[in-house]
This record gives sequence, structure tokens and C-alpha cells, in this order.
Amino acid sequence: MPTVFVNYRVLEQPGYATLLHRELAQAFGSDRVFLASRSLRAGDDFVREVFAHLRRSQVLLAVIGPRWLDYTGDPDEDWVLREITEAFALGIRVVPVLVEDADLPAGLPAGVEALRRCQYVRLRHYSIDSDIAALVTHLRGISGDRPSPSVFRVGGAECRIGIHAGSIRRVHDCDVWVNSENTDMRMARHTDFSVSAIIRYWGSLRDEAGRITRDLVADELEELAAPRRPVAPGTALVTGSGALEGTNNVRYVVHVAAVQGEPGAGYRQVSDIGGCVTTALARVEPLGVRTILFPLLGTGVAGANVTHTARMVVQAAVYHVERHPETSLRRISFLAYDDHERLALEEAVRMSPLVPDLSG
Repeated sequence: MPTVFVNYRVLEQPGYATLLHRELAQAFGSDRVFLASRSLRAGDDFVREVFAHLRRSQVLLAVIGPRWLDYTGDPDEDWVLREITEAFALGIRVVPVLVEDADLPAGLPAGVEALRRCQYVRLRHYSIDSDIAALVTHLRGISGDRPSPSVFRVGGAECRIGIHAGSIRRVHDCDVWVNSENTDMRMARHTDFSVSAIIRYWGSLRDEAGRITRDLVADELEELAAPRRPVAPGTALVTGSGALEGTNNVRYVVHVAAVQGEPGAGYRQVSDIGGCVTTALARVEPLGVRTILFPLLGTGVAGANVTHTARMVVQAAVYHVERHPETSLRRISFLAYDDHERLALEEAVRMSPLVPDLSG
């Protein structure tokens, strides 16, 4: 069962938030649903307890009524915004819960803009029972367990190809994480909704309130990239993993220039996305690592086609294994954040010479 954090504005929709807490606590258990007004005890340190519960959650429900934006304050003091910003930085699933006829707000503050891209659910007084039942059903399908990769092999090679389903934050068995970067090699803001932002935030040192005190991975990348910026498309730079070594067993981060900007047109995926995989693998071979994890490079902000990208990156991984039978790598994995990415990767596998690994 998922662990759920209910985020709401006291001045706007406390009744619906309390109702959600009661119904979800009945469905999942009170220890798996957090609502500050019900879950905190007298004398608790508000900041420490709120963020500690949030970091243990799989889902944040953002309760949004018609006047939600009217009550928005300073982002550093607005606890609702801080909780949502933290959830995006942690890679936690954020579900907007629209009350009655509320719409997803336009002109959202920095750090929570990704709310508008999140699929919402709605609660209405005249269908409240069925609306909550549908939400409970949806939440039951969200597992907080670490994902088990689907593993495939190429002929008799020892190195396997894997698919990891779910958030990158749940991956604890890959020595190297690959970060899709732009040709300026500047990591995303830690409040953005991207793999780059997650790696930056979780690789940093933070205080009790979650504020970054040392930007370890981003600072190391800046030192490497500054003398050569902008780098050529497909360039791969290797940094340490900062605090991710302690939380997720990650030893290195490979930053690949998989996205490039065009004046007046925004970002686009580089033309040879398979080459980005090839370059990243070549960079890690001398490190003697055993496992590496790739996201679907260039499909986030750059908006590249997921199906095409999946085919290109799987094809490049298979080619590497075939060409380097002596590789020290034992698994090359790809991250499928949602069902669309998972299905695209599974289709790419079916179109390749890969076969299921049934060795255990």
C-alpha cells in the first residue's frame, strides 16, 4: 500500500483534506496517511516532522480549491508550496485533487509549475463517495516497493539489459546513474521535475528543512564543464554521486549532452541519441563498475518521441554488449518512469535480438 501525504491550504479546503485523511486512513491505515493537523502531536518539531513524513511518502495529494492561488504567499514561507516543491525534487508522485469546479491554476510559482502537467482527480460534493472510491483504487495501484527490473540477455554475453519501472528514487542497485543534460552542462534547478533535478537535489547535502547546503554534484560538473562550455552533442562527463552514494548506492553520475538549445525554439534532443548511450558506456568501462542506469534521454523538457528514443537506446546498448564481450558491466538498465515509457522499452526489446533472462 502507498504512503500518502495530504497537502492543503488551511484557509481554503480544510474540510476536504480532513475527509480525505479519514477515508484514506480507513483504506490504508492511519500510519500510511499524513495530514499535519491530525498526524502531528503536541510539541512535535513542525519542520522536521513534516519533511520527514514527506520524504517517506510515495504520493502527495495536493488539494486545490477555486481560490488556491489567491492564498499563495512567499515561496520560502508558504508551506503548501514548499511541500509540493520538495515532492517534485524527491521524485514523489504528485496528484492534484481539484475540489468542486476548481481548475489547475495558471501562472504557478517557481518550483511547482509541473503541477499543470500532472494528471488530476476531482472531488465533488454530489459524487463524493464514488470520487473517493476511484482515488482509493488508483492509489492501490501505486506500490512503494523498490522496482524489480525485467532482465534480458544478448546471446551468451554475461552483461544483461534491464528495464527498471518506476521512480529513479526507488533504484538502489545501479553503480552509475546517467543524467540527460544540455550542451551547456548545467543541471536543472532542484525544484524542476526531471532526472537532472532529482540527481542534483539528492546528491547534495541539505539541512533539516531540505534546503541545499552543499551542491555537490552540480558544483563538480560546473568545474569540469566550465572550461569547455558549450560541449559537443553527445559529450559525456563523469562526476561523483555526492550524497546519492549513501542513499541509493550510486558511485558515479555520467552527464551526457543529449539535449541542445536552439535560439528562439527551445531545447531538442540531439540527432544521435544512440551515440549518447555508446559514449556513456565507453566512459564507464575503465571505472570497473557493474551496473548502469539510463533514463530515456531527451524525452523530458526536449519532448523527443519516447518510442523512437527507446528503440535507439536499446539498440545502442545491445550493440555495445555484442562489440565488447570483455566488458566488466553485468547489467545495462533503462528507466521506465511511467507505463508509456515501459511499453516503449518493451516494444524496443521485442524488436531486438534480446531474449528474457530466465536464470533467476
